[in-house]
Amino acid sequence: MTKEGFENYVHTVYGNKSGASGSYIIAIRIIDQMFEYNDVFGLNGKSITCIDDVTLLMRIAEFVRTQQSLFIKGENSIFRNINQNQISYPKKCFCSAAIKQLLNYYKHDVEEKKAESVVQNMTTGLKVSHELITIFKIDKEGNDIEVTTRARLGQSYFRKMVLANYGCKCCVTGLNVPQTLRASHIVAWAENKHHRMNPENGLCLSATYDAAFDEHLISFDDDYRMILSKEIKEYYTSDVTKEYFYKFEGKQIILPERFMPSQKLLARHRDLLIG
Repeated sequence: MTKEGFENYVHTVYGNKSGASGSYIIAIRIIDQMFEYNDVFGLNGKSITCIDDVTLLMRIAEFVRTQQSLFIKGENSIFRNINQNQISYPKKCFCSAAIKQLLNYYKHDVEEKKAESVVQNMTTGLKVSHELITIFKIDKEGNDIEVTTRARLGQSYFRKMVLANYGCKCCVTGLNVPQTLRASHIVAWAENKHHRMNPENGLCLSATYDAAFDEHLISFDDDYRMILSKEIKEYYTSDVTKEYFYKFEGKQIILPERFMPSQKLLARHRDLLIG
């Protein structure tokens, strides 16, 4: 449990640009500040996002709900020292809602630890996928909030797993800037649920190559060498295209540390190559 981990969690669930994720992050900071004024639980300046004791977290959650209720009623509360510009957070119950999200983050952190054990101890990608689908509960279909949230968290872990497998480098160029990297599904998430969390169904590609791969403008052969579609070769012949694509044609990708891309799944991808 870390402050960064909590922030990543709410951004994953609600989106980086969501007002909800930003509000939850600020509400947690407010609670941390309140405990600095009145260290009820002996945290000694430690953020509540870093607490690994779920029993303590639940006690804090109940305490925050009570103090928030007192504040709303105008009675004496731990929130009495709050910055005037932030009064709306306890008054609109964002603080108790943020604690609820923190408890959800705790549960997800436990799930991720189980997932890491699975990835470390299993050698077959499909078996890994089966176990992770169970851990993250992403086998259900539909559009309700719970299903959508589970899918987002599963996809987030898939990205983390694939990037780690490739040493956090684009397997085509070697680019190692995390913000530009994508965990590309060879067979799409929606196409085959059994391979959704399969590390052998993932390639670490920078954004341009991820887009080209997803649109079947490029693929890879049985020796993991790049193949260009006829569309690129026949219609896009500029120097820039040559720099981005032609120079890598026939070159083998940087291979992963453990889970090699599935030849069977790559063959299915090649069948859809444009042109």
